[in-house]
Amino acid sequence: MKRIRPLLLAACMLLFMAPLAEAGTVSLIWDANGEADLAGYKLHYGNSPRAQGSYTQTVPINNKNATTWDLSLPTGVYYFALTAVDLVGNESDFSNEVSAEVSDIPPPPGKPGRPILIQ
Repeated sequence: MKRIRPLLLAACMLLFMAPLAEAGTVSLIWDANGEADLAGYKLHYGNSPRAQGSYTQTVPINNKNATTWDLSLPTGVYYFALTAVDLVGNESDFSNEVSAEVSDIPPPPGKPGRPILIQ
């Protein structure tokens, strides 16, 4: 059973508000996993860091070429980590955890979000 290297949830996260809604969109970006047996990813998230328990939500991303994902979420603080999944269903270790706050206060016009570099 081949183990997939942990991925870094890298590049940046962008947070921007949907007009007239108490929800926002979190855009996650990561470096692609180049392993030949990669099938896709799983995005794990919740309102508490993983160190305080497990994530409450998991989104399967069944596209091995994906390097971005957008989530529309209600207001609150969210914690995210990514895992890679191989062709037989083995899951890698978690990436570094990142967090974002979805606010009901819209950003200034022309400034849709605050990029956060994660390494």
